[in-house]
Amino acid sequence: MPPKISNTEILTAGAKAYAKKRRKKEKVVESIEFDPASRKDFLTGFRKRKQERKRKAKEKYDERLRQEKIKDRAILRAERRREVEEKMAALQAMIKGEHPSEDEEEITLFGKDNDTPDDSEEKQKESNVTEFKSNTALTTVTVIEEMDDWGKDI
Repeated sequence: MPPKISNTEILTAGAKAYAKKRRKKEKVVESIEFDPASRKDFLTGFRKRKQERKRKAKEKYDERLRQEKIKDRAILRAERRREVEEKMAALQAMIKGEHPSEDEEEITLFGKDNDTPDDSEEKQKESNVTEFKSNTALTTVTVIEEMDDWGKDI
């Protein structure tokens, strides 16, 4: 059976522990040096320290904004690079004669459908009109197969 501990021993156990600690702390300070300049700096430095904290917080905030801008520019640059690569791939595909990309449509129109006697000369010179449309530009190519104007004087 464990030994019985009385209530007084339990209640005074803390006091004994604190007494031991006090005995260890009994190092007496022999002298206190008073520096009026240090005291004055401490007492008058509240405003300076507060301003320093504000300045450091502002610098930290500004640095975070700068890093966010750098990150946003890098993302934007990567997007632009990706778009350019896609456009170049579409252009290379068009040059090689592969299927045009989804953004570009090809429409082919042949001559005029009006039958009038004045258009008889134009019917002889049927023209092939091809239009290439994209988001940014419209390109029209006209191919005239018989062109007799090359030999005439201008």
